[in-house]
Amino acid sequence: MSKENLEPNKKNGGQIREHYTVPDDNTWLFSEDSFIKYSPSRKQLTVTQELKTRESLHDFVIRLGSGLKLDSRTILAATVYINRFYMRMPITTSKYYVACAAIAISCKLNDNYRPPDKIAMAGCVIKNPNKKIDEQSDVFWSWRDQLLYREELILKHLNFDLNLHLPYSIRDDLSRLLCQDNSATEQNTKVAEILKNTVSLIEVLSSLPISVAYDINTLFASMLIVVMFEAKERFGTDDNKLQISIKSVTSFLHVDPNICFKCYQYSLKLLKLCNSEDPKLASHKNASRKLRHMDHKTFFDLANS
Repeated sequence: MSKENLEPNKKNGGQIREHYTVPDDNTWLFSEDSFIKYSPSRKQLTVTQELKTRESLHDFVIRLGSGLKLDSRTILAATVYINRFYMRMPITTSKYYVACAAIAISCKLNDNYRPPDKIAMAGCVIKNPNKKIDEQSDVFWSWRDQLLYREELILKHLNFDLNLHLPYSIRDDLSRLLCQDNSATEQNTKVAEILKNTVSLIEVLSSLPISVAYDINTLFASMLIVVMFEAKERFGTDDNKLQISIKSVTSFLHVDPNICFKCYQYSLKLLKLCNSEDPKLASHKNASRKLRHMDHKTFFDLANS
């Protein structure tokens, strides 16, 4: 993320960013209708079907990343690549090969290199739990070859534009900004928990194509408001030790609360669409549980607090 006006924070003994600019990734920001009505997969899949397919892909990426012992940054980056790729290409039966390829690319860029053979083997095992697979198996060689081919395909359709703005640096900078010092005070502990929960919520919601509709600054601020709403309920609205000025955070991130509310509403809309065809077959349960419902007034009261 670009920086402006760096000044030392003497109390924290380091530097913080006094202001964020909106990430320069508008190439990868699409209108809401671009996904809902005009997704490349819309000829084959309804909105609900595509959202459920993306959920299964996300679950696969999580399991693959866990098996390869990857960190959250690497897994989230791979998820963003997948979301971007499927705004350019329709989802097909090759989707799990694409997921493996996205992991391979993310590993290289996040200093977590894993050999293609190891990634392919991990993917094989996940999708073929009842088969004995080794490096002489045809299925393994098929996965390996497909991984390498899909990696080239992803790079081509992403125009080799692999730079990402992820929420972890925002969390760290806000932590330095909001925590009064480095001591383990009750206030600092609560702030750290709120920022951690905000990142966690973004990770959970990454199974939805939100990152291709709103930039990370807007998404972070929107989800911070959701988490603060929950925190107010947990810690109490009169808890003076829970003092986070969301208004100063939105200013720091250079985002418009009105756009944040649209981002929040879009997230709720996608979750509703997930189950619109058959509510009995609930999907994205974890995301639905974590994304708290707020009306317009409650959201803006928090945004301007």
